[in-house]
This record gives sequence, C-alpha cells and structure tokens, in this order.
Amino acid sequence: MTRAPFENPDVRLDNRPLSEYTTFRLGASCRGIIHCRMPAQVEETIRSLVKEKKKFILIGGGSNLVVSDEPLDCYVVRYYTDKPLIALNGTDVTVSGSTLLDDLAIFAARNGLEGIEYATGIPGTVGGAVVGNAGAWGKQIADVLTSGELISPSGVKKTAGAEKLGFAYRDSLLKKTGDMVVSVELSLQKGEQRALLQERERILAERKAKHPDLRREPCAGSFFRNIEPTSKAGKRQAAGWFLEEAGGKTLKVGGAVIYPKHANIIVKSGGCRSQDVYELSLQMARIVKEKFNLDLVREVRFVGKFRGMPADVRDIIW
Repeated sequence: MTRAPFENPDVRLDNRPLSEYTTFRLGASCRGIIHCRMPAQVEETIRSLVKEKKKFILIGGGSNLVVSDEPLDCYVVRYYTDKPLIALNGTDVTVSGSTLLDDLAIFAARNGLEGIEYATGIPGTVGGAVVGNAGAWGKQIADVLTSGELISPSGVKKTAGAEKLGFAYRDSLLKKTGDMVVSVELSLQKGEQRALLQERERILAERKAKHPDLRREPCAGSFFRNIEPTSKAGKRQAAGWFLEEAGGKTLKVGGAVIYPKHANIIVKSGGCRSQDVYELSLQMARIVKEKFNLDLVREVRFVGKFRGMPADVRDIIW
C-alpha cells in the first residue's frame, strides 16, 4: 500500500471530559486524551503507550459511542483531523483513518469519483467507518476498500487486504481483534462531477429531514442495526419500523428520549446521563422482542462501566 505524504506534528494531551469529544455530548473523564491527526503520529503514540504498559483505547469522531458516567481507567487516543488527509492516484484514493468520512465524500464528488457518495453527511471518521463497515442505501465502505494499514493493540503494524477484514453488515473482524485503522486505500470509479455534487445535495436534504441536527440534538445516530432478511431474496427491514410498531416512540428514561422522527434514534435532553441511554436501549430491545420475537443487534457501542451491564463484558468498548 502506497503511503500518502502526510506530515507529523506534535502530540497534544488534555484532560477534558470525553463529553466534549462525542456527538452524544456524554461521558466522564479518563487518564488523559492524546490527540493524533497523522498516521505516523498515531503509530508512534500507540507504540509508546504499549512500551510503557499504559492501558488505552482509540476513538475517532465519537459519533457511534456512548461513554459512561464513570471515569475511564485508561488513556484515550483520539485519532481525528478536521483537515482531510487524502492522496489521489487516478481513481485510487489513500486516506487517513483520522479523516472525516463526509470530507472524503466531498473530496470524491469534487474530483468526479463515484463509489462513496452514499457516505455524504454520515458523521465520524474513515477509521470508524471501516471498523463498523458504515453504509447507507444498500452500500457500504467494504464495497470500495481494497486494503488498509492497521496497528494492533500490541503496537504491531500490518497491511491487510479487504478480504482479511471479515466485513459483514455494519461489522468487521476489527471489532474482535482490536486492530486500529491507520489509513486505507479505496478504489473508486470515474463519474460526472456535477451529477455527484447534485446527488450530494439530495442526500443532505434527505438526511436533514429524517435525522437530528447534532448541534441541537446530541445523539449517536441509529442505535440498532436493521433487521436481516429471512431469505436471500428479501431486503433488510428498518429497525425503526419495528420499534415504532412496538410503541418505542413513547419510551423515555431520565433525559434520554426517542427522536420524534425516527424511533431508532435516542437523543439527549435536559439532565441526560449515559446510564439513561443504556437503560432506554434495553427497553427498546425488550419491546421488539416481546412483540415480534426479534433480537435487535446494537450498532452503537458503549464505553466503560454501566449499572446492569452484562457480567461477561471484559472490554472497555463493548
């Protein structure tokens, strides 16, 4: 995999609460937040933490996380940049895991490249999108990813082809191995710039009509995965439909409430705590199980300790 010509600035460390770095605006403190923007920088940081035997986790844009109300007994490496790190070679794109997914979608559209336009408006970073195999409208990042540069929890760097990442619907093997995405290479196709930019505007308008504005209504997006079809001929069914049919829009725990326009989205209201979100998610899963005998699979990930959490949880992110 060709390395893009990314620079390597100094590391920044702070001790602010994690609520400032998640789209849910929830979460307590940790031992320290280490900010990394560049691939070489995050590699060096992880190796240093491993060498010093310091416990850590890595996050990106914090768009798919609910961080606990209890302080985390670890460091948090925040691999994130608001300045896109993207290199173009024909129709192949190399992008850092720290780059925002929407910035990648903008870059592709402006350069007349098809294949990633569905990602328009999806919050979070490219790295997080790869781990969760982010997608929309029947498409996913696995469709265009050819390879990725990873670093293991023990600090070992590796290159893996898409076939080694175990992609599935909103899932990948990376959730199990804990390997972190440093950068990825995507294979896109030539398209017409004007049409792609128009498609981008259409998608933004549709998302605005159905999804909360994160600046006013903090959330983590769709909480549960859509329902897998019962046969190969079928299509996935929206989890939000099952939740609404089961009466999910009336649910509320503390300051955690259901978004009026989408039964599969929990939003933060006044006085909301992370524990409220966790307990509301359990109620959502329960009513669908009772009415339809379906087990909802969570898409949003919890970080830290929660009252009533499963006894078999051993990871910080689960």
